[in-house]
Amino acid sequence: MMMHLRLLRLRSNRLVGATRSASALSSLAFDPSRHYSHVSTKNNELSRQPHHQPSMAMACRRYSSTRHLQQQQPKLAYEWIVDGTVIPQSKIMDHEIDNDKEVIVFLHGLLGNAKNLRTPAKKLTQQLPHYNALLLDIRGHGNSSPSTIAKSQSTSFSQPHNFQSCVQDIFDTLSPLGLTGLNSPKAICGHSLGGRIALQYSHSLCTTAADTAQTIEPPRQTWVLDSVPGKADPSVHNVLRAISSLPRPIASKKWLIDTLVTKYSMDKGVAMWIATNLRDSGDGHKSLDWVFDLGIANELVQNFSDQDFVEMIHNVTTTTTNGKSSNDVNNDNNSMVQLVMAGKNKSWSDEIVSELESIPSFQKEESLRSSSLFQMHTLDKAGHWVHVDDLEGLLKLMVEGLKQ
Repeated sequence: MMMHLRLLRLRSNRLVGATRSASALSSLAFDPSRHYSHVSTKNNELSRQPHHQPSMAMACRRYSSTRHLQQQQPKLAYEWIVDGTVIPQSKIMDHEIDNDKEVIVFLHGLLGNAKNLRTPAKKLTQQLPHYNALLLDIRGHGNSSPSTIAKSQSTSFSQPHNFQSCVQDIFDTLSPLGLTGLNSPKAICGHSLGGRIALQYSHSLCTTAADTAQTIEPPRQTWVLDSVPGKADPSVHNVLRAISSLPRPIASKKWLIDTLVTKYSMDKGVAMWIATNLRDSGDGHKSLDWVFDLGIANELVQNFSDQDFVEMIHNVTTTTTNGKSSNDVNNDNNSMVQLVMAGKNKSWSDEIVSELESIPSFQKEESLRSSSLFQMHTLDKAGHWVHVDDLEGLLKLMVEGLKQ
């Protein structure tokens, strides 16, 4: 049976049983390399772990999605990766997707799109065959940008354009796909801006009370890839100002690259990456325009300083049951945060790292870190694009981590 039909049946069955509802970048996600280096993989068959059942007494709760079931279409554009194979949203009806597999959600960075994380997602699903990967285009980006959404499609992104709105978009995408209850994603992974939104997603699920069959449960693990706490790096604002000042439509990719390099002293590799985010403007003159929505991107950046990154990690990794706090990795009521830092990213100051290490769920003693609910990893040879600069190292961390 085709996946779409299976999901509709699953969704229909859950709707009958539902009775009531309740109610996360140190720099841009620039991808200077459109081609990732090959990394050999070896499949590891893993036994599935039973999903935890959070009680209403603990801090981590489940998000009720019953009120969103009337929405027939997912809010965000998406694609699946199954056993290393990309299944675009437009081809879903031609494929079957095993609903018995675990799901990990991937979120790209600012001015990027789901394709940026295809390679790590493909490699991960090959090494962990019991996982499927769901790659999403964040609001205002890729095929979730107003400029690329078909006029006949009812999807719209209303203000405010902040992290919590991005999280709501994810909820409104998972529910129509049937990814609720026991089928809720077991992990979420975000790079840069996507890492901030991933953390916000897990925090929302860990602080929202719900007690219905129609819920999205907190992920067992949240992977944050080189998302530095605090306000956006000045380089982010410099790039946004540069591209926002350019006349539109844009004459050509060559003109764009030359202008960014000569007039704005931008690194050519970065300028070339930005030029990949162009589409036909549709004015009939062979001119180009941005795939992403600059207005939404600028508003999301303003949200950086409003996010209490450290406190959110503390809340996600510390649950309370019967009045007692717990940071035990073996406690099924807890959710784990895995922070991956780029060794070459100078934004990771001693002050920031020290503040993160002060989170109670972090174990400073190396022998105890594997049992910590908040774990920090450094990829020494990677810059901000950890999934490009050290894909093999990142995959090793994620494969080992997801086995926990």
